[in-house]
Amino acid sequence: MVNTTALSPLMECPEQDASRSGLLQTVAGPPNATPSNAAPGTGRTPRTRLRWRRGRQAAAVPRLYQATDAAGDGLWDWDMASGAVWYSPRWQTMLGFTPGEVPPHVEFWRSRVHPDDLPLVEAALAAHLSGERPVYECEHRVRAKSGAWLWILDRGRVMSWDAERRPSRMIGTHVDITARKRIEEELAESRLQLDAILDNAPVGVLLVDRDRVIRRVNKSVAATFQHRLEDIVGCSARVIYGDDGVFEEVGRRAYPRMEAGGQFDEEVAMRRADGAGIRCRLIGRSVKAGDPERGYVWVVEDVTVRWRAEQALNDRAGFQRVLLDTVPVPIFVQDVMGHYVDANSAFERWMGIDRQALFGRTVFDLAPPHIAEADEAVDKALLADQKPQSYETQLRCADGTLRDVLFSKAVYCRTGGKPAGIVGAVMDISERKHAEQALLERQQLFEQIFVASCAVKLLVDPADGRIVDANPAAAEFYGYPLDRLRSMHIQDINAAPRTEVERDLHHAGSAGQRHFQFRHRLASGEVRDVEVYISNIVVHGRTMLMSLIHDITERCLAADALRRKTRELERSNAELEAFAYVASHDLRQPLRVITSYLTLLERGLGTSLDEEARECIDFARDGAQRMDRLIVDLLEYSRVGRKAKPFRPVPLEEPLRLALLNLEVAVQDAGATVTVEMAGVGMTPTVAGDDNELMRLFQNLIGNAVKYREPGRSPIVRVAVAADRQDGVAVWRIDIRDNGIGIAAEDRERVFGIFQRLHRRDEYEGTGVGLAVCKKIVEHHGGRLWVADLPWDLPGEGADDLRGEDGRPCGSLFRMVLPALPSPQ
Repeated sequence: MVNTTALSPLMECPEQDASRSGLLQTVAGPPNATPSNAAPGTGRTPRTRLRWRRGRQAAAVPRLYQATDAAGDGLWDWDMASGAVWYSPRWQTMLGFTPGEVPPHVEFWRSRVHPDDLPLVEAALAAHLSGERPVYECEHRVRAKSGAWLWILDRGRVMSWDAERRPSRMIGTHVDITARKRIEEELAESRLQLDAILDNAPVGVLLVDRDRVIRRVNKSVAATFQHRLEDIVGCSARVIYGDDGVFEEVGRRAYPRMEAGGQFDEEVAMRRADGAGIRCRLIGRSVKAGDPERGYVWVVEDVTVRWRAEQALNDRAGFQRVLLDTVPVPIFVQDVMGHYVDANSAFERWMGIDRQALFGRTVFDLAPPHIAEADEAVDKALLADQKPQSYETQLRCADGTLRDVLFSKAVYCRTGGKPAGIVGAVMDISERKHAEQALLERQQLFEQIFVASCAVKLLVDPADGRIVDANPAAAEFYGYPLDRLRSMHIQDINAAPRTEVERDLHHAGSAGQRHFQFRHRLASGEVRDVEVYISNIVVHGRTMLMSLIHDITERCLAADALRRKTRELERSNAELEAFAYVASHDLRQPLRVITSYLTLLERGLGTSLDEEARECIDFARDGAQRMDRLIVDLLEYSRVGRKAKPFRPVPLEEPLRLALLNLEVAVQDAGATVTVEMAGVGMTPTVAGDDNELMRLFQNLIGNAVKYREPGRSPIVRVAVAADRQDGVAVWRIDIRDNGIGIAAEDRERVFGIFQRLHRRDEYEGTGVGLAVCKKIVEHHGGRLWVADLPWDLPGEGADDLRGEDGRPCGSLFRMVLPALPSPQ
């Protein structure tokens, strides 16, 4: 281990002859020591006892090796005279060598000891060899094969001395304590760090025992409470509380919680050495839960400044809240992520959402996606340049409507200038936007009406007749370029005298007249008749005449032609009137003469006429009578709508009653039944018309229903009047239904033609003019008449009377509609 030649032999070994054979052969105590395992009282000779003792020692050595190997320790056996050392296999593997790889010499060990530790090792060995210490023991570093340094606990003892009483043999162990040393170093470093933390901590730290006596404090505690460290350590914690009641209350609530493993964290009122009150935050925990003997750790933070600032901030926030809620403009606050964090009452009312419910939401929760995306982009730009912005967008309010709003936003920043969020105000500009939109639409409409329209338009100043503006249609109509036309006066194109034009301008400017008819001169020199409609408009505070000009030249020419045609028609009507007079008097007079003379001839000849002569006279008389009826029917057809009286409101029941009165004899002779069904109670069917024509209409239709009856069947006629609508117009629908011979489907249009008969004269008399007259009367009253299909379902009583023997509907159905007038009732 060390060079023993440098050490003076201070000990002697009486057993110089002990043999070792390269390994440890004896484990002896000090000189002259009596072995503890000797068998006392035996009669053995000294030589016998020596052999017995050596055998016991030789048997103990393997057990010693096994024990040290099992403990993980290495053994060394040093022959101090030669410097040879026996290293156990465990000693060698401890340093990373394989057994047998280590040279068996003390210099190998010396070369492996850390240079800084070598003096300490030599001092410890010298102390043992000099007798100062009974055992050699030293902790030092040894370099392993890998080059790493291992901490070794080196222990040994001199086992034998030479004749000069110098140590000759020493045995010891190596124990690897690297792990323990590392833990001790970390623990020491941790202790240093803890001391540094406590001494430099910005908050006070106290360690108190279970009796609340202060055992340790750091400098911050002394600074906070203005006590000296030596004055506060060992005192009760009561000294730092401002009130005994607070001290007792904290003890009552905090210590049970900390003993259970919890943490106490509250702000309480405390007191400094000068008696001034301060506000501190106390955080306490037990050193070990459930073991009050370990004590308690308290962290004390002086929050007086912060507490006062919070109080002032709360007061200020309360003032700001009242101020914000008083402002009628909706105001909101967002963080940098776009979440709403606050709003005033006006914003709550406007959005219909409580500010607590608004917290954490974004604009995507309040507006459509496309609007929200645009708003988010504006906010990002605002946070980037931090310049106030105002922009218009849309936002959905409490009633669900999407409102136009003006956003005014600004960034508020934390200390240091970092953006903290956005403050915004919302102004409802829906009414303004509507007004702007209406103005824009009116402007666009004006441009479309004035400029884009194909109608000729001029904007004229009534003061001097100057043409302020004209549209392209006006330039095309008058044949002037648009710029030239806008520099002209109305007198330049009006063919009337200037004084007359100025008078008309004055009347138009004073709103005395709105419609004029002039003759305007075109660029080609052609003069056209125009109709001018004028309206006053205000442009920049000045009244202008908006003139809408229609070219009515063709219409005037057509009017002249119409007047000529009217005069010709009036002359033709006069001639037709004269013809009608002649037809009613002159044409019928010869027929009456023929009829009269045939009657006289028949009476004069008397019985001398044979049957054939009488038949000829009857044929002649019948022809004359039919000719007379035909003339009468033609006159009636021609008079429909020509000599009618002015229309008046006519209740349909009046002409219908007169028609039934005129048909009373015919109805009785035929044994017919006529029923009338008017509209519901409270309604009187009324039309605008001529009561005489309406009476002839009903008389012809009901008379035909009675006349064209089925032989052997009593006529049934039903007249039904009901309200209806056609093309959105209120009408009266009149159905005349009978059970007569009916009309074939292919004849339904032909029956309304003049002189159209469906039966021979010997079957049913008539001229074929009646239905043509009816159709003309209905059309004269603005209605329509047709033969309708027979319904299969016949409502009401007596429905079987309108069916044939086969059960099918029989007869015909004439249906007409007349425009309805409001009932007088």
